Amino acid sequence: MRFRALVLSFFAVLVDGFDTAALSFSIPSLAHEWHATAAAFTLAIVATNVGTVVGYLAAGRLCARFGRRAVLLTGVGLFAVGTVLTAMVLPAHSMALLAVMRLVSGLGLGAVLPAAVSFAVEHFAPGYRSRVSVAVTLGLAAGATLGGFFGGKLIAGVGPTGVFWLAGAATVLVFVAMVVGLPPAVAVAVSPRGASVLRLFGVELRANTGLLWAYLFLVFASSYTLISWAPTLLTSYGFTRTQAPLGLAFVSLGGIIGGLVLMPVAARIGIMRALVVLPALGVAFMIVAGMAHLSGVALLLVLTAAGVGIIAGHIGQTALAVALYDLDARTTGVGWSAALGRLGSVAGPAGAGLLLALALSAGSILLLATIPALVAIGCAFVLWRRNRDSQVVRAAAESSV
Repeated sequence: MRFRALVLSFFAVLVDGFDTAALSFSIPSLAHEWHATAAAFTLAIVATNVGTVVGYLAAGRLCARFGRRAVLLTGVGLFAVGTVLTAMVLPAHSMALLAVMRLVSGLGLGAVLPAAVSFAVEHFAPGYRSRVSVAVTLGLAAGATLGGFFGGKLIAGVGPTGVFWLAGAATVLVFVAMVVGLPPAVAVAVSPRGASVLRLFGVELRANTGLLWAYLFLVFASSYTLISWAPTLLTSYGFTRTQAPLGLAFVSLGGIIGGLVLMPVAARIGIMRALVVLPALGVAFMIVAGMAHLSGVALLLVLTAAGVGIIAGHIGQTALAVALYDLDARTTGVGWSAALGRLGSVAGPAGAGLLLALALSAGSILLLATIPALVAIGCAFVLWRRNRDSQVVRAAAESSV
């Protein structure tokens, strides 16, 4: 039962990651087909992330009322519908319709991550929860990596519309597998008071919540600028429209490596210190990518190394929330912290889209994207200093429940 909970939760998040990547690697081809600039698709990217934020914010209350399993299934079903509708409206070449359909997809996407993480970790003992939450969240990077590596071939073979039909079909298959195989939720009583966001601002939690939210907003701003615009930025380095998805693939592959590294590193030095060290590594390589005159394989390898650190920073967000919040507040804490991260994922790509419209160079955009990551590292350091002993006490308390 634990294995099914983990694997199916991972696949729910994986199709979430692929769906988000599908728009990213389709933009260069869509811009060519629609005779529009790449920056014009900023609205569709922002609409996806706005919908996701709303889903994150609602997840805690919905899970308290209807249960994590029901919310997880509903979220996957909703973004399956949104992805299919996206495929249906693309031939109309309407930016407004595309944005509306991405908003619908985002609502489902947002409900999935906090519900999937909370559902999976409940099936494991406290000592495994940090690793389980990272493993489930790795689905985002895994889905984006699949999209990056196969995106160019899919675009060449079936076009952007076909990509969304395939993404919708894959999500429907995952939904059916979850209906059949997802185990019952562990009986954990969550009070409406515990599910309230006000619980996160009690005397003991308010400082941690503020630092966590600041960290996530900033690290997501950097990482989603890299994820959302990597294919478009690579066209400035001489990559063709079908080669450009490789940028997303290598950045996301770095994210998978970073997530895999994060699990043993967090087990050894703690999740908070790990989220200081790994993002600092990512910032260093983003600076190299922005300042050095690289191209081809060398540039892709540097972007991979940047992805190891920066994307590990946002993959670790669920483990960080799990470490900071108790059972009652956990789903709400994961959902709201993820929502603040997604607000960063709106602000970062939107700002990069504006800079693209102003004809700023790709290297300059990469350098500017390191600034929020540097401030985020400072927030993670302060969190570590504040909470060096409390995680051990909480894990001991939960193990006796």
